[in-house]
Amino acid sequence: MTEFSQGPALWQAIAALIIFIAAYVCMLIEKWDRMYTALGGAVLMLLLGIVPLGKAFTTYANWHVLIFLISLFVIASLFQKTGLIAFTASKIIRVFRLQPFTILVSLSILAAATSAFLNALLAIAIIVPILLKTTKMMKLSPVPFLIAVLLSANLGGAATLMGNWSNRLIGAAEHISTGQILMKIGPLVILMLAIVYFAIWFLYGRKMIIPETYKREVLSLQPDAYLAEDRVQFFGGCVIAGATLLAFLLQGILGWQASYIAAGGAVALLALNYNDLVQLVKKRDYRSVWSGVLETQGLFFLGLFIMVGGLTYAGISGFIAVRGLELSQGSVSFLSILLLWLTGFGSSVVDYVPFTAAMIPVIEHLGTELQSFSQVSIQPLWWSIIVGTAIGSGVTLFGSIANMYAAALTEQEGGGLNPRNYFMIAGPISLVLCIVATIYFKLFLL
Repeated sequence: MTEFSQGPALWQAIAALIIFIAAYVCMLIEKWDRMYTALGGAVLMLLLGIVPLGKAFTTYANWHVLIFLISLFVIASLFQKTGLIAFTASKIIRVFRLQPFTILVSLSILAAATSAFLNALLAIAIIVPILLKTTKMMKLSPVPFLIAVLLSANLGGAATLMGNWSNRLIGAAEHISTGQILMKIGPLVILMLAIVYFAIWFLYGRKMIIPETYKREVLSLQPDAYLAEDRVQFFGGCVIAGATLLAFLLQGILGWQASYIAAGGAVALLALNYNDLVQLVKKRDYRSVWSGVLETQGLFFLGLFIMVGGLTYAGISGFIAVRGLELSQGSVSFLSILLLWLTGFGSSVVDYVPFTAAMIPVIEHLGTELQSFSQVSIQPLWWSIIVGTAIGSGVTLFGSIANMYAAALTEQEGGGLNPRNYFMIAGPISLVLCIVATIYFKLFLL
């Protein structure tokens, strides 16, 4: 590969890098909606001729990935209407009869499972309000509960193809199946969750004592109230979501594209909720329709893919890949550990979605270069991105959208969670997790 030989002039390569960095910074400061930022950067690259229009929409705008991401959003949003997750959370509180640490672990595991099979934001949106209400009734600080749930949601999302956005991007781009991720990363996720719960118990376990006078109030929670009243919608939603999940797990045997499986589940759930769609059309509520389009994040990822495509076409991704090879001298083991720590650190302070999108073509270039003189697999590099983002996004309240949303909910309720007291606990725990992940990589993945 000859660096910067894809077609654009040197000034266009420099402009591509400046546009991407500027868009990245704008996404971080959140002054404008990140969808408009990504689309603006993409349009600017097209206008400057950094990437040809045809290549932008046929090569770099990966439509399988876009269909996959949008479909998963639809599935998560419509499955929420069944109320099953909220029901499960409130049922856990009643079943364990006010044993605070048991409730903490149970809700955290539920958050991890919801994040793994749907998404972390959905887990936080449903579990955190119930958690805040319950801890308020029990007259306990919600801080340890929130820390455990947030760390669990971020870590749990690493265990499956449908979990964190980085998994979805990598899985769709590199045809990695849910079974592969479960087998390789699943045991590490379970180990890291166990470490989180032990650390929380060590720090807070003895302080979780509920006064007798408040127990009756907590037990007044009615789990059935959270379930959808429409039985057809409830059972239909559960069956469709379960069938979609089963298809993902059997993807390697079935040989189906992940995007088609997700699209099938999304269409089935939309058909189940056709009455709501008909009412939306009748009311001509275009604002709600546009709001729904924005929430799917499809346009954001389209713009992001075109910007990343501009970097690739200009030779920036290839340049970084060659420098990485020179630094590592072709050692995938060294690159994997380096990438794990860099990703973990970067994800703790910035949004990991554009970082992951930018790294995919870099790792692909690395794979091409390595395979030209050896048959070594670059799969550990993908595991590094997945695990690094899962650990790093839990370090601070700014590491993921789910964390920021939880912080906003807590602030409304006066829960006492702030960036400082969260980081003081989550930071050291995440450092231990990164060390454990490094050892796991050395023993089992490299």
